[in-house]
Amino acid sequence: MARQLVIATELSAQHQLKHFVQFRWGLIGFETLAACAGWLLQYQVNSWPLIALLLLTHTCTNLLPRFLSANKIALRHIYLFSCMLDVLMLGCLLAMSGGVSNGLVAMLLLPVAVAAVMLAGKSGYVVAALAITCYSLLLQVGDLQIPSIDSLLEQTGPLTTHTDHAMHHTDNNGFSQHMQQMWWAFSISALLISWFISSQASLNRVKSKKISELQQQQIRNEQMLALATFAANAAHDLASPIQTMQLLTDEIATDTQNAAITELQQQLKRCQQIVQQLRSDAGSLRSDEVSQPLYRQTEQAIARWLNSRPDISLQITPCVQTADFMLSDSQGFGAALLNILDNAAEASLANNHNTLEIVLTLNADGLKIQVRDFGEGLSAGRLAELGKLPQQSEQGLGIGQFLANMSIERLGGSVRRQNAGNGTLTIISMPRMPTGTSA
Repeated sequence: MARQLVIATELSAQHQLKHFVQFRWGLIGFETLAACAGWLLQYQVNSWPLIALLLLTHTCTNLLPRFLSANKIALRHIYLFSCMLDVLMLGCLLAMSGGVSNGLVAMLLLPVAVAAVMLAGKSGYVVAALAITCYSLLLQVGDLQIPSIDSLLEQTGPLTTHTDHAMHHTDNNGFSQHMQQMWWAFSISALLISWFISSQASLNRVKSKKISELQQQQIRNEQMLALATFAANAAHDLASPIQTMQLLTDEIATDTQNAAITELQQQLKRCQQIVQQLRSDAGSLRSDEVSQPLYRQTEQAIARWLNSRPDISLQITPCVQTADFMLSDSQGFGAALLNILDNAAEASLANNHNTLEIVLTLNADGLKIQVRDFGEGLSAGRLAELGKLPQQSEQGLGIGQFLANMSIERLGGSVRRQNAGNGTLTIISMPRMPTGTSA
């Protein structure tokens, strides 16, 4: 079983929803405090009962996110709907308390910033556009509350001169220009906040995903290292017993000759060859020259494997379209390929077939190896899990497949498996590296 990650690169969906709801509670709490302060200071508003009703409505809307989440509504829809509600509620409260002349009008940017963080793509710009629309309407509300020039002239009486008319007209033009500048500043701020925060949030999401993949890769590497250590210790411990059994069977064979003794000798020789090959591969890892032409190395590995499996009939279809290329640690790739071939052979034999089909394709993209067995096949769930984690299996499709996958992925390749009617098709892809050279 894989151990749990110690470091979480990103919050879970439920944690994000919890923090979002907490933010809205903080926003509603600040609105309530501002309303209480305005009431105590006798701030002029259109209607205190209506403001209280709006605050109560905004409070009730914060119960919706968890309710919608429990009903399997997508979180991005919940965030978008809630942020739009926040903009509308703030706009209504500001409209009742002075419009843009209210110093708290900048709070309209808070839902815009939150939407840019929580929502990917263009959804954040929808909230920004709604905030700009609300601000535009608040400007109209502010204009309606400004006394007209004619009413001011009537209050000043007949002593008002032509110069006073000109001064009032200039002040009115200046005020209108100021309102336009405020609108432009708010609109540009909302759009820039949406763009910048959204782009940074997207980068963080990509980085978090990459870090999660690297952490999972590190865990698999640790598991592979542990399994490789166990395998090396087992090979070291088996060397002496196998040699002793080989000597004993040779002595028995001098006295008694039968098919069972002959088969036993052959199996013991095969065990010795496996141990010797493991030692040879381990020694090659310590040498500097481990890069070999990949296609040629693959052919040699298949031929060596076929010599050790006389019970298997192998059909090879080569397709060479371009020159061979070098691969570092070709010994590791060969070992992984042998592991996959062994598992494919066991799957075919378990289904009373002794045939494997291999297609080797060398082209400009790299080397592609297709290994088809004639076993019983695997379920979709088993195909998804196979090679991801070490799993014990009677069919031999557990630890060996995990090690093979990890070895090939470490070299930049990939392994895919799919059902092929009566059997399983394993596709190994090894792309050409940018620094690689042709053989």
